[in-house]
Amino acid sequence: MLLDRGHWRVSFGAMASPLAGDWVQVPSRAFEIEISNLELIAACWGPDVAEHVAHRIATRLKTAGLHVARDVASRQFRILGDAGTDRPVCWDRLADLSYRLTAEPVCIETITGEAGAGVHAVMTWQNDEPPRYRGPRDVRRDHGDGWFALYRNDMRAVAQAFRCAGEGRMAAHWQPVRHYAEPGRILYHEGLVRFDDPDATLSPATIFPALERTGTATTFDWVMVRHVLDALKAETDAVLGVNISANSAHLNGWWRGVLDTLSERPDLAARLVVEITETEAIAHIHDAVAFAQALRATGATLALDDFGAGFTSIRQLMDLVPALVKVDGLFLQRAVRDCEPCHSLPHLVGLIRELGGTVIVEGVETQTMADLAYVSGAVWQQGYHHGRPSAARRGTEQVEPVARIVAGKG
Repeated sequence: MLLDRGHWRVSFGAMASPLAGDWVQVPSRAFEIEISNLELIAACWGPDVAEHVAHRIATRLKTAGLHVARDVASRQFRILGDAGTDRPVCWDRLADLSYRLTAEPVCIETITGEAGAGVHAVMTWQNDEPPRYRGPRDVRRDHGDGWFALYRNDMRAVAQAFRCAGEGRMAAHWQPVRHYAEPGRILYHEGLVRFDDPDATLSPATIFPALERTGTATTFDWVMVRHVLDALKAETDAVLGVNISANSAHLNGWWRGVLDTLSERPDLAARLVVEITETEAIAHIHDAVAFAQALRATGATLALDDFGAGFTSIRQLMDLVPALVKVDGLFLQRAVRDCEPCHSLPHLVGLIRELGGTVIVEGVETQTMADLAYVSGAVWQQGYHHGRPSAARRGTEQVEPVARIVAGKG
């Protein structure tokens, strides 16, 4: 039978041995993990590649010192215990395991004959939410006959992005959130990822949709959050922001370790802004609310990004209670156009302020835009007019204003 213990599924009973036809008794606690995109891999690259990927994942689990059994369907694995002691494995040892396995590409060059070819096995715990495109039928439904090429192209971009990250060819470029009336005041710098990619194919417009479609966005968020935390540790006067997908706004897996670090290091938490970007809808609002509460409890600042243009609703704004709400630049662009300008920006800013959030207007590219955002009620602004993303941060952030905003006084 199966029982849920927190965010792990605990198994009791027996299962098939991967090495023989007999059955082996499972210890009193076993964690089940699966390659949730194995069907897609088989459909796109063939069964030989899928079997190679499954074998590589089994090897990596054993290399990590785990006693592992693989079921007959080849997609799921059970972590039975510590390989050295045969004792059950504590969950905290495995908290970020699925993300570490997902982040490391599996080389398939020798099978496909394609130079540098690799795929990512999207690893999920059995009761985790599956990635958006779980099987070929789902992808075909969304994209028709072009699904095969789409998934292969997406995986190629994702593999290149993680390869850059693993080789130190990924960096954050920092863009300031600046005060309109006092340009010397910077609330924080948002980290925008950039890649040292010789083929120049990894633009944000390409890579982030590919991450979402392949189910690897949460793993990439794990990489970026660690990157920004390292920057905060290295630069003790920095106040930095990091974007995460809506799919990462939960307390499963790696976030618990990050929250523990922030609780132990309030100096880091006070200088961290976490922006939830809703390019995908929040699947379970109660999980996101629990995440928001836990993040605030550490002293970190929660922000909602791209408000008004994504999936965020007023109800979700009220439930999540972010300290900062970033209004999508589309509203400002429509407000300044010559033909049939849209005058909704002041109303949107006013509504957010009534609900208790501090407003940041994005996409400010000219002085005219800055003036209009200001008269609409937004003193904090972001965009090329206030500073382009740069590898070097220009200007000093104001830690104290961030603290005031978290306290509801900003």
